[in-house]
Amino acid sequence: MGKKVVLDTNVWLSILLSKTLSEAFVPLIERKEISVCLSHQLLRELAKVLTYPRIDRILRGAGVTPEAALTSVVRSVRLVRPRQSVHVIKEDPANDRVLECALAARARIIVSGDHHLLVVKRYRGIEILKPREFLQTL
Repeated sequence: MGKKVVLDTNVWLSILLSKTLSEAFVPLIERKEISVCLSHQLLRELAKVLTYPRIDRILRGAGVTPEAALTSVVRSVRLVRPRQSVHVIKEDPANDRVLECALAARARIIVSGDHHLLVVKRYRGIEILKPREFLQTL
């Protein structure tokens, strides 16, 4: 099993919608070079975002339904159940769910494009990196 990582919802969207990130991350996941962890809360958030009209249109334009995209994500992750709540990101408390997921998974890295998470940089031994920064660590 590879490095345990948590991918933020915005990174999942980029993987699903962008050829560049898809080509970078999908092989890592398939070869088990990284072990991606996700909580049920983050999965619900992703499911909701995939049904936004603009996202739905882009996916369907590529011949993929939001349901199929979500199924591919579920098949590629290890689901974890956070046991503790954190209150770190005052400006956008929803991002605390990402930290909770990483703690539950004992992940060492969160990959995110979200400014509120990125400014934290490190939380309880967990590095918070942009996708490109993460890929450079491999």
